[in-house]
Amino acid sequence: MLAVQRYAYTQARIRARLARLVTRHQLDELAASSPEAAHQELARLGWEDPDAATLGAFAQVLEMLEGNPREVVVRYRARYECENLKILLRAVQRGAAWAEVAPLLHRVGALGPGPVAEEILAAPSLAEAVGRLDPHPFGRALRRPLEGVHAPAPDRVRLEALAEREVYEASWSALEALDATDRSRAVPLLGVKLDCVNLLRALRLRRAHGFAAEEVVAYAIRGGRHLGARERAVLAHEPIESWASQLAATPYGPALASAGAPWKLEWELARVLEAAARCELARSPFSLGLVLAYLILLELLAADARRVAEGKRLGRAASWVHAGLVTGRGL
Repeated sequence: MLAVQRYAYTQARIRARLARLVTRHQLDELAASSPEAAHQELARLGWEDPDAATLGAFAQVLEMLEGNPREVVVRYRARYECENLKILLRAVQRGAAWAEVAPLLHRVGALGPGPVAEEILAAPSLAEAVGRLDPHPFGRALRRPLEGVHAPAPDRVRLEALAEREVYEASWSALEALDATDRSRAVPLLGVKLDCVNLLRALRLRRAHGFAAEEVVAYAIRGGRHLGARERAVLAHEPIESWASQLAATPYGPALASAGAPWKLEWELARVLEAAARCELARSPFSLGLVLAYLILLELLAADARRVAEGKRLGRAASWVHAGLVTGRGL
């Protein structure tokens, strides 16, 4: 009864928003339309700026929640602050100007467009940029490897990997404070999200950046639904071509077997995540699971809207747009 009382208002508002989300049929029509028509329709549907639409939904959801459930969503949203940090670190390394960087930043947190981010961008080195970060959510963790007389010069990729690990583990640890009902519904869904992130990060760190197996293990996110310590060791130590067979007992085996190219794996894993979110929507709506499922579906839909817009901007065929769409049959 407590869960019903806590989420009655929230579930009513979110169900109404779910009913208004763009469907796969609408996305298909956008993919086949002219660039001008697609742009106009995306604007009419509220997806002209997917980033603003997504962060606006997060703000609305946070107004509906309080206490520990609200803290989970706050920490989950902090991934966008992490993306801002990564943009700033890359810009510092390149010596980019503020006018070039500011439009790329998500409008959320202290590292969004504003004086704090501008001050960090003005740092003469990566070490100085890290030194200008507030202790939370990233400063303390990123400064730790730089402490000591013989500490090496910071490596941007490793700083980014550390920040990613920090923000995802913070969202995972926030689940511990939930009551039993919320925890039982939030853990499976957020766990699948973390699993997918770990898979893609391991692939990227090994192939693109040449991380050693021990480093892949060290930078892996400690948490998840189906990928525990043993499975994360597989991602670090075993040939990438063997992942599909070694993880065949997990929901990610088919995605690994059919994906081939890294970008296709990202699409396949996104579809696994979408299926998990839709499964949660079919259950009782009076829990944090409904909120997380809504936010995850919204993020996947935002990626689809970006693909449609980008495809039209580049003059891509409708088949190219279709290939990467994740959103399924609609709601």
